[in-house]
Amino acid sequence: MDGAVPQPRVGLTHRLAEARVALLCATALLLPLGYVLAAAVPLLLVWVAECVSGRRWPWERTPADRLLALWVLVVAATGALSPNPDLAVPNAALLALGPVCGLAPALRALRERPGLLPPVCAAWVVGGVLAGAWVAWRFLHTEAGRGDLPQLGYNAAGTVLAASSLLAVGLAASVGPWWRPAVVAAQLAVLAGLASTLSRGAWLGWCAGVLCFAWLSGRAARRAALGLLVSALVAAAVYPPARDRALSALDPARNQDRVLLWAASVRMWADHPWTGVGFGAFVRAYPKYRLPGDPNAAPPFAHNLPLSLAVETGAFGLVAFLVFLGRVLHVGLRAALRPPPGWATLLPAVYSALVAVLAQQLVDGTLQSFHLGIGFWLLAAVLLSRSGIREVPPA
Repeated sequence: MDGAVPQPRVGLTHRLAEARVALLCATALLLPLGYVLAAAVPLLLVWVAECVSGRRWPWERTPADRLLALWVLVVAATGALSPNPDLAVPNAALLALGPVCGLAPALRALRERPGLLPPVCAAWVVGGVLAGAWVAWRFLHTEAGRGDLPQLGYNAAGTVLAASSLLAVGLAASVGPWWRPAVVAAQLAVLAGLASTLSRGAWLGWCAGVLCFAWLSGRAARRAALGLLVSALVAAAVYPPARDRALSALDPARNQDRVLLWAASVRMWADHPWTGVGFGAFVRAYPKYRLPGDPNAAPPFAHNLPLSLAVETGAFGLVAFLVFLGRVLHVGLRAALRPPPGWATLLPAVYSALVAVLAQQLVDGTLQSFHLGIGFWLLAAVLLSRSGIREVPPA
């Protein structure tokens, strides 16, 4: 028709941006199930293609960039100087790939589309529901006495479920009344899985995250969070397996393996105080320091993230990481205390999920896997996405 208005062609860069958004949600969905790479690898490829197509610098600037670069460089340098450079240097490259896969694409998507945060959180919670049901089923139908995920194990399953629970708390306070029962039901499924892992570190992290959310939130959300915490503690107290598992943390005899592991790790650090044994070389160096009676034949880490980093990257690597992490938490806290409209409970929930994950690392090392490392970068991307954005004052 002569009077028809020609429709603009959708460019390749636009289509790639849409694919990036879809893959970001898919990454959040698959993360709790243990299959994050199925979406994270395509996400990386699409992001690279988008940057090339649009001739755009691939990195979104944040206040933590220099400290992140410093940490990665320190890990690479200490690895090259360590007794195990053949392991440490490639692992340092893998460490640098984490923020490239998780932080950069998510950061750009959340800055371009602030309304994307609820769908991303919802996708993570849906994945947590599926993971929680899977873990609970394995708890009831296997002879291990604990529930796990085949791709993650017990403690890592607890990590993703604790984070899923905190995000569900934020969603419940932000959605309308019609959706709230669904979010509450999702929370029950996630917590059933979390309880079934019998992961004391994940339980500790979850409690820390709930208390953090209660501190950051308004009065109504605070009451709901504290009510959830009290209910969970009461349920654990009356359920014998959970009660026995929680009380076992206070029994030194039942934690002798962890005590011996930490003692050997301190000896490893004392022998390599500045550059460490090499990033990712803990398992190779440990047998030399294994103490008598230690059942840990070849542990992959020290079950304490700061201690593991000290052993593998020395004092320089540990300090560089703590400074970078402190910057992320500081920027994230400012954002969580002053969230924009629509993010009032979601930003505190994301910050609390990160606190939960980090608290667990004091007695575990699940973040040292590349898989769960992407989860860390996604949470950090949400918190850092508000930096550099100028709020438009109301008219």
